Amino acid sequence: MERIATIILLVASVAAVGYLKMEQLDLRAANAEIAAADAVEAAEADAAELVEAAKIRFTIPHDRDVNTTDITVALDGSESFDVEGDSLSYSWTQISGNDVYLQYADDADGNTTNFRASPGEYTFKLTVSDAYGSSSSGETTVSVAEEPNSPPEVIVKVYETIETIE
Repeated sequence: MERIATIILLVASVAAVGYLKMEQLDLRAANAEIAAADAVEAAEADAAELVEAAKIRFTIPHDRDVNTTDITVALDGSESFDVEGDSLSYSWTQISGNDVYLQYADDADGNTTNFRASPGEYTFKLTVSDAYGSSSSGETTVSVAEEPNSPPEVIVKVYETIETIE
């Protein structure tokens, strides 16, 4: 009888240890999933920070004219180059934002352009090609903030008057 009780206790102990080991493995798996999700979230946050940091920011200057709602922004790709010194052509494309008209100078080869920007974000792609047809592209995002304006300061004075009211 003692032998049967010992076997039952031994089987129960092994089952308990197995159950605890399974719980431990499940907990480790759950923690690994949480860590992986946290890593993905952190990577996405880092990527979003890099995108925000790369934006070129402008604010429409306060000029005391309520009708001023935009500014002129220049895009300049003139420092682009070809290692072999081949001649280059430039192509600007608006990727996002309110549609704008890109204005090129008459004497320029297309490496610079400008546009009128109202508040918002605009993304542009510059593709530079050499005479052999090889090309590279880069993007930039321009963020334009509206003209700053502070509310007026209110000053109320209260004082006694000499006149009497009838």
